[in-house]
Amino acid sequence: MNIQDFQKEIEAFQPASSDQRKAKKQLLAALGESGEVLFSRDREDIHLTVSALVLSPDLQKTLMVHHLIYDAFSWTGGHADGAMDLLTKAMEETKEETGIKTLWCYTPDILGIYVLPVPAHEKRGQLIPAHYHFVIAYGLIAPEKQKLTVKPDENKAVAWLPVDQLETHCKEAHMLPIYQELYDKILAIEKERQWLYGKLPEALLPWYEQHQRELPWRKTKDPYHVWVSEIMLQQTRVEAVKAYYTRFMAALPTIEDLAVVPEQQLLKLWEGLGYYSRARNLQKAAQVIMNEYGGVFPSDYKAIRALPGIGDYTAGAIASICFEEVQAAVDGNVLRVAARLTRDFAPIHLPVVKAKRQADLAAVYPKGHCGDFTQSLMELGATVCVPGGTPKCEICPLADFCLVAGQEVALSLPVKAEKPLRKVVQLTVWVLCCQDKIALTQRQEPGLLSGYWQFPNEAGVYREQQALNQATAWGVLPRNLWYATEKKHIFTHIEWHMQAYYMTCEREAEAFTWVSLAELEERVPLPGAFRIFLPALYKKAQA
Repeated sequence: MNIQDFQKEIEAFQPASSDQRKAKKQLLAALGESGEVLFSRDREDIHLTVSALVLSPDLQKTLMVHHLIYDAFSWTGGHADGAMDLLTKAMEETKEETGIKTLWCYTPDILGIYVLPVPAHEKRGQLIPAHYHFVIAYGLIAPEKQKLTVKPDENKAVAWLPVDQLETHCKEAHMLPIYQELYDKILAIEKERQWLYGKLPEALLPWYEQHQRELPWRKTKDPYHVWVSEIMLQQTRVEAVKAYYTRFMAALPTIEDLAVVPEQQLLKLWEGLGYYSRARNLQKAAQVIMNEYGGVFPSDYKAIRALPGIGDYTAGAIASICFEEVQAAVDGNVLRVAARLTRDFAPIHLPVVKAKRQADLAAVYPKGHCGDFTQSLMELGATVCVPGGTPKCEICPLADFCLVAGQEVALSLPVKAEKPLRKVVQLTVWVLCCQDKIALTQRQEPGLLSGYWQFPNEAGVYREQQALNQATAWGVLPRNLWYATEKKHIFTHIEWHMQAYYMTCEREAEAFTWVSLAELEERVPLPGAFRIFLPALYKKAQA
């Protein structure tokens, strides 16, 4: 942000009182007179500062510091000191004064502009004469369960105070109307957001009836079918899931079939879907249903939620779609729709934010249409209010009342956690062929891809001669190295960078399990990280 952008932001600000209108006029005049100097402390008579009313997620408490200068609890804040992104500055000052680590803006907009007196005081042994502050005020949200620390040169206490008890703790009478004014603005925004949520059923249900995609799991409300589809759809695209779902249901048509299927057959059915613990948890849950519910899928949200591998979202989806229970299913698609609809900048990776969105949506669920409402939200996020690109606002049924429809800010929502850098692991892979057989080993439990089969591999990068020496040490008697390639496979938090060597061998060493290509395709579960080495084998077999 530059000074011109800041000036435009001040000009766009709509004062809520005569005092704020006066403060806005004075600030614009000072900007015209002093320009960037106003952002420093070079003018002794007046400084530009930022402050924030920091509230708990339920908006019932405010985080305040007991300032030494004023000898009273007050809001957080500090001098601009050259910064022009004042919202970021307000967040930095709040963290510094209170010690909290997690907070976000309730709205990025300026909530108030004030001119406030500062009495003469001593700081670090220096007398600071009386002056004024132009205060730019924001509203921030912070979870209460965080460690609070005092900044001893400025504050003597930090505390969460009930909003309705501020008169008891804040001795500065002139500040109480300011806090109330900011609080009322936030409550007004919250009221508007709840109104927007309430508009969703009437807009989405007719749209969904007309525009829903034909998906195989939508042909039934059988909880087994819905459950399997929802687990498969976690972290996996719809188009990729269709074939897996159809094959899975053909092989395991009932909960009982899933409960008793041999693990290797289950893993083969899941081969290539990734996130392989999902398959094992499906079977564990199926066994619980057989043992504790007589093979009948439970119809209560709490009982569904208690099954292995089922979280809040999946339980909400099953309960609403299959049993018409008023339970919101909040996944990434729904979080995105809600954030954009209400212009909400809360970071969606935080549990407290997900819980708030879930409660907000559950409050407007239409009884008798819960399943369709759940699926309409998912459908809108998957096909219209899309991730990773420009939302299709021109065809969105919410466009008439969505707060960011057609605006560039939509691309900034929802706010997510920064993705950590993936750890890079170097591996060398041996594709060992002996006549028509290929060497495999089984990955150990627990761990990544546990229970699945793999080509022999070792950590690190082996050169050709080193790879031949290792194959010799395994006792396979390598005859020739006929192909080498490099591949990369990405997991959520890890990248495998793999150097692979294809060798023709004279001996099936006992250290490995040897299978034909046909056996590999029919019954051996080989995860995608290793299936990427199969095309060269097929090409050689067809030569």
